Amino acid sequence: ARLLRTVGLKVVGNPNVYASLLGVLWSSVANRWHLEMPGIIDGSISIMSRTGLGIGMFNMGLFIGLQDKLVVCGPGLTSLGMAMRFVAAPAATMIGALLLGLRGDLLRVAILQAALPQSIGTFIFAREYDLHANILSTVVIVGTLASLPILATYYVVLGLM
Repeated sequence: ARLLRTVGLKVVGNPNVYASLLGVLWSSVANRWHLEMPGIIDGSISIMSRTGLGIGMFNMGLFIGLQDKLVVCGPGLTSLGMAMRFVAAPAATMIGALLLGLRGDLLRVAILQAALPQSIGTFIFAREYDLHANILSTVVIVGTLASLPILATYYVVLGLM
């Protein structure tokens, strides 16, 4: 409960949350009334979006390089992270998608997307707020390495070939 409270308070105070909400609001308004973003703002956003992933990967590489070993959190937490990423997330997505009425290819693609490896963004937030960045870095690395055979299996099982 304490961890959830800490994360909640830090998320509420994060300007990225407000920027995302503002982006969704702008997209909704712009789509409804066919408005366009001014060129200078659109260009600035484009530059920032292209550099964000590279900077995040560089940051994670530095963090991992400074650690004593690659799998810092041990095999137990790594296995738990992999199970949550590749089993629990697709299962929860399937349940939610079925409740929302998704069927057919949309359902299968949603399940496959839920099985994609952990993003660099989650590591960046964990590092910024000092919330188990070592576990997230391990899950990102091991999950990325394990994702190819796992995603290929999901692809075949879901019949997306």
